[in-house]
Amino acid sequence: MKISVIIPTLNAQGYLAQQLQVLWRQTVAPDEIIVIDSESTDDTRRIAREMGACVMQVRRAEFNHGRTRNIAASQARGDFLVFLTQDALPVDEHLIRELVTPLTTDGVAISYGRQIAYPQARAIEKFVRSFNYPAEGRLKEQRDIEALGVKTFFSSNACAAYRRDVFEALGGFLVDTIMNEDMEYVYRALQQGYKACYAAGARVWHSHDYTLFEQFKRYVDIGVFFADNPKLASLSRNTGEGLRYMRQAARFLIQQRKLDELPRLFGDSLARFIGYRLGVRYRLLPVRWVRRVSMNRTYWEGRQVT
Repeated sequence: MKISVIIPTLNAQGYLAQQLQVLWRQTVAPDEIIVIDSESTDDTRRIAREMGACVMQVRRAEFNHGRTRNIAASQARGDFLVFLTQDALPVDEHLIRELVTPLTTDGVAISYGRQIAYPQARAIEKFVRSFNYPAEGRLKEQRDIEALGVKTFFSSNACAAYRRDVFEALGGFLVDTIMNEDMEYVYRALQQGYKACYAAGARVWHSHDYTLFEQFKRYVDIGVFFADNPKLASLSRNTGEGLRYMRQAARFLIQQRKLDELPRLFGDSLARFIGYRLGVRYRLLPVRWVRRVSMNRTYWEGRQVT
């Protein structure tokens, strides 16, 4: 059983050394770590090489969440492919074991780990991570769609593992996607009868400190993804989760005596809502306008909206 860890990077010197240190001393150690770098201007590639990682490069203008990961996967030797983002730091030395073990169960093709906000993160970001990544794991399969809707396919390549044989049989990630290559892959896998596992014991520190405008741009891209994937969009029905999130988040902030973050909660929610609504209607706008409000600006190079 060989394990390949794949990490896309861009100016990752602030994270990479510590991340690689923890990965190499895992109780189930990787056979290789592949860093696929998008023309970093810092010491990312040097750090990766010095710490024993294999370094690949792609042009920054050609980075794509699906295609770039496929390129690295095509060069990997592992029976299991573990994907991490550069800012996802394993909590302990058991991450890979907890992430890969579910894949040895018949029918499970994907597993993804639990994300815990860094200690210095805002209170609202800590709540977001606990809301999306609870302490209890679960299996998901096609029959869960009725209850979960599009959340059936929720996953995250910030910390996820894939069976290599299934990955190749399904053609890997969608080659050209603005984001959510993980969700789209899980959708296809479950349609083929496979299962996805949320492995809550596989824990990484991972959180963001987005400004409201950055959050808006991120949700523009999420809207674009769903506009381009109507089958998934049709499952993204109103289940009341947005209101549940708002109520629970507000209660959490009050309990934590973080009343100063309540205005941000409402501003953040509004940025998400407006960004998503704009994104799903992106075809009505000139490409140059969409590019300005997209977090993944290189995705729009040379494109024409139809």
